[in-house]
Amino acid sequence: MMKSNSINSKTNFKAPLRGLGVMLLFLFVSTISSAQFEEEYNRILNQFIVMLKPSHTIEQLLTEPAFVGRLTNKECLSPRMNIYLLEKTTISSPDEFLLLLKQNQHIKIAQFNHKNIEQRSIIPNDTDFGAQWNMLNTGQTGGIAGADIEATEAWAINSDNVTTNGDTVVVAIIDGKFDLYHEDLNYYVNYNEVPGNGVDDDGNGYIDDVSGWNVFNNNGDVHSSAPQSNHSTHCAGIAGAIGNNNKGVAGVCWGAKILPIYGSSTTESDVLEAYDYVRTMRLLYNSSFGTKGAYVVATNSSFGVNNGNPEDYPLWCAMYDSMGAVGIISAAATTNSSVNVDVVHDMPTECPSPWLISVNSTRQTDVKDAGGYGKASIDLGAPGNNIRSTTAASSYGNITGTSMASPHVAGAVAAMYAAACNSLIDKYFEQPDSIALLVKKYILDAAEWNSSLNNLTLTNGRLNLYRAIMNLKKYNCDSCNFSVDVKANPITCKNDDNGEAILTFSSGTATDYNIVWSNALTADTLQNLAPGFYEATITDTLTGCSRFVNTEVHNPDSIRIVSINTNPSVGGNPGNVIVNALAGNDVLMYSLDGITYQQTAIFSIPDNGNYMVYVKNSLGCVVQQSVVVSGIGELAIGNWQLAFYPNPANDAATIYCPQFERQKTVLEIFDVTGRKVFEVTPSAANCELQTANWNNGIYFLKVESITKKFTVVH
Repeated sequence: MMKSNSINSKTNFKAPLRGLGVMLLFLFVSTISSAQFEEEYNRILNQFIVMLKPSHTIEQLLTEPAFVGRLTNKECLSPRMNIYLLEKTTISSPDEFLLLLKQNQHIKIAQFNHKNIEQRSIIPNDTDFGAQWNMLNTGQTGGIAGADIEATEAWAINSDNVTTNGDTVVVAIIDGKFDLYHEDLNYYVNYNEVPGNGVDDDGNGYIDDVSGWNVFNNNGDVHSSAPQSNHSTHCAGIAGAIGNNNKGVAGVCWGAKILPIYGSSTTESDVLEAYDYVRTMRLLYNSSFGTKGAYVVATNSSFGVNNGNPEDYPLWCAMYDSMGAVGIISAAATTNSSVNVDVVHDMPTECPSPWLISVNSTRQTDVKDAGGYGKASIDLGAPGNNIRSTTAASSYGNITGTSMASPHVAGAVAAMYAAACNSLIDKYFEQPDSIALLVKKYILDAAEWNSSLNNLTLTNGRLNLYRAIMNLKKYNCDSCNFSVDVKANPITCKNDDNGEAILTFSSGTATDYNIVWSNALTADTLQNLAPGFYEATITDTLTGCSRFVNTEVHNPDSIRIVSINTNPSVGGNPGNVIVNALAGNDVLMYSLDGITYQQTAIFSIPDNGNYMVYVKNSLGCVVQQSVVVSGIGELAIGNWQLAFYPNPANDAATIYCPQFERQKTVLEIFDVTGRKVFEVTPSAANCELQTANWNNGIYFLKVESITKKFTVVH
């Protein structure tokens, strides 16, 4: 069942030289490099940015004899990091003045201010790109600016579809039939197969599979321009629509070749055949050194079985391992029902294969859309609501569903290989299975923390293409003889700005390396960090070889104590304090002394008095609120005897109260939302409640007589 709410190689050439003769012109210039020229051209010669040493002040600097009357404080750029923008009264001798600043006792770092800084992003000219909030969200569809996969920043690094070895990356889409003649899609063509001759020309076991494979008819007919092919064509466009061609939309990986397989089925055997075709084509590519088959790096599956238990589908799950062994990562869409698939199960997103990435859907407001979740089973979220992409009959349209989320991830896998350095691609041919897992790790590590996905997905976040491609820099492309890792400690309380980033080295210490962070700091440990994405370049001082790392520091949800309710004691039993607190999807702990915490939000209170309630999130942030408890022991004076057993109850529970025989008494049971689930006027001291159909949870028993009213929690 579809999990949706709706259902060429490049040619380079050189132009000939025009003219009948050639004139040689010798031009003598100074030996300044283009990089030097660019640097000097961009400098603002009378403005300087300085970082003062800790505990040193701008007033101390400006009262130095060398700077009095020559230098003014234009602006404080960062109070926390002690960074200022200074302006010199004249532009004479700028380099000498910079040297003077660098040598000053109060200054740690000094540099020129610069202009002509370019925005490091590429916005393609595709006519419908303005509607693609998933790629660049400016709030144009009622969304939140930045709630996208940062595609434009990623495309500034690489927007090609070809690896450094010249292989065009291929994404296999298993779905319905496809519009093979869509102007904005680059479909794979098997040039080793002669169309229509009834012969298996390339020896892959499939006859006339020129444009993919139809598992239902066992032929190569995968084309349709009917509306039924909207879903498959839409998924193909999300993953790899041709970008910057002044037509329609841009895919995650511009112009990635799409291998179409008509194999989305309600029958498992058809699904296995579809996956086996993908594996066969990649295996043939590997064994023929690229002369046959297809360089498939990712598959997309936007179909599955709601409540399907992987234990019942061992061969389906095993296909992801089989494809992974030849270098293929598979992206799969989870159910469109908002259920915990760790509990109710789902196929295929609960399959345990390490080569599978399971995806749920997010909206343009950066919140989780309707769809399955599960801390163990669902890896990350990706845009899936109201997504603009290619549709049948060379058209374009918007479709919503988790079906639209997973092609973003399949396209991201393709984009990673297109952007990877030569040594990673070479290693991919040697060890396709392990490098595929490394690429998956880079993608998951780059997931952008998202409040609505926190504790509902493995990564707690949403796909971020730019950060994933930046993670490629972690690979040792230059064969440096050291490795470096970074650990981020998130901010404990929202807006506290106490995040940390800590570098660790495989050899030596931090003093053996030059460290430069994206915020201009040079320490191996950064403290008091605000939320953000931080990158570092680490260079070996002896060899000059550099490695790159990056990490995210995120803002947690605020802890909000909604209410604190109290219940008096009953029959000599303690009273209760019940805490209702929220912090998004974070797991909270509760305490009455700030030392010993518990998971349950209910406390027994033996005496009246003032109490302090403490609530702590998973990061250690604590909020507190006082509460006054009264009425403890007062009801026991009337010799009320109340017993509730067994507690916890199963199919039935008994309430014993001898006052029933002497007073008109009403029993009422409420759940935690305040909804009444039971009411009775007993005629005897014992009253049995049938609880077999009640949901698990905490219920409140209210007993009301002529003279007494009280509530007790059981």
